[in-house]
Amino acid sequence: MKNRKDNMSPKDVNKTIERLDDQDWDNMKKHLDEKFPSMTLPTVEDFKALVKLYGKFQTYKEGKLH
Repeated sequence: MKNRKDNMSPKDVNKTIERLDDQDWDNMKKHLDEKFPSMTLPTVEDFKALVKLYGKFQTYKEGKLH
């Protein structure tokens, strides 16, 4: 079974990223820090930059594939 992220277009991913509030960012960072302790980032701002970069990469990848 595919998860929700697999069904989202890059445009949807970027819209979702833009709608996140500070509590959402804190919760996501905490969850990923616990799940992947070797990949933790020092600040929420660094985490936001990484997630936004991921969204932009997905948009770029879609353009290259379609």
